Amino acid sequence: MPVPSENVCVVDGEFDVAALAGKAVYWFDLGLVLHRRGQVGPARLRLMCEQHVMRLVPDELVLFQPAGFYLVVRSCAAASALPVAQTVNGALLKLFFGTEAAEKIAPLFRVAQIAEIGGRENAGTATSPAPAAERVPDSAAPSETDPLADLAVGSHAGCDGLRLGFLPVYDLRRGTASTFLCTPTRGAPAEPATLDGIDPRVRPSLDVAMLERCLLLTREIAARRLTAAAVAPVSFETLASPRGRRLYQSALRRAGAVENPFLVVKIEDVPPGTPAARLAEIVAMVRAHARRVFAQLPSAQARLIEGGRLGATGLFAKFPDESGPAAIAALAKSLIRSAEAQHAFAYAENVHDALALGLVRRAGVRLASGRALGGGQVHAAAPDVLLSLEKAGARAA
Repeated sequence: MPVPSENVCVVDGEFDVAALAGKAVYWFDLGLVLHRRGQVGPARLRLMCEQHVMRLVPDELVLFQPAGFYLVVRSCAAASALPVAQTVNGALLKLFFGTEAAEKIAPLFRVAQIAEIGGRENAGTATSPAPAAERVPDSAAPSETDPLADLAVGSHAGCDGLRLGFLPVYDLRRGTASTFLCTPTRGAPAEPATLDGIDPRVRPSLDVAMLERCLLLTREIAARRLTAAAVAPVSFETLASPRGRRLYQSALRRAGAVENPFLVVKIEDVPPGTPAARLAEIVAMVRAHARRVFAQLPSAQARLIEGGRLGATGLFAKFPDESGPAAIAALAKSLIRSAEAQHAFAYAENVHDALALGLVRRAGVRLASGRALGGGQVHAAAPDVLLSLEKAGARAA
């Protein structure tokens, strides 16, 4: 049996699972490292990880196994443990892939349970505990865990020059932006890009890439103790299709997104006329893996009140550039009425000028983004977002 690290809880020379009941546990799967860094054997990989992790989190428990390791966070309550796992994950990605590449790779860890480690008789010897249904097939792993790298080469229709940035979303009551929407961009300076010409088969990978970029930002937000959120858009069609749903749910599970208070998932491109019951199914599907979910109002005529509760944290509507004052006022009124019926936040996206902003604000909409607010400036990288937050004093108490 492999010898545990020094900071492993031991009773009579063996690992005591019961002593750690109630502690947060994360499984770090190192299969991707072995796959991409073939010259690093399992023994060498363990040594590198052990030295690195012990230096980062000397007070936590680390239990290595052939395919990875468990991190049991003992230094704080389970509800506050996610930033510890995120710190370890970020450090390992940089160690093995470099800073730039690490930003494009999915998290190595997921939430686990003490029970997965097993009893004292097999502690330290078990293999990766993830059920087969939850694991991404090895043949699909490179494209599904690193979709942005696949998109950036320009081999897919509509993806040439595509990058990801963050668009500020303003709280109209406070006049501040502490929420940032991940958005595809092109050009320099970065400008929001439409996805009209993108190959539909690529959209699920793009959605996962935006989720991963948001997760990276939330780690930095947590590390700096900022009060902020990152919004990850996902297409309704991605969640409605079996392949897209599998990809997206797998990415949420791997990241432990359900325990991430800084992440918002935004379901967009909801087809006009989508029944409220169907939208509620899609929302519930995401809510099983993420705390906060915003959903698009299918149309100005949607009768969500009659369709029952959607279960969404917020509702949003996209305001077309060509909309006149009457259309803007009608859409804003429909949005706020539906949001109030759902006990949800109302978010107006693509508010293009001062007149539209005034109408949206007058209707009582809480959140808004677009050219009418700060020129619609897109932050090209996470450090720009963090600097903006720190300047705005978004420091948690």
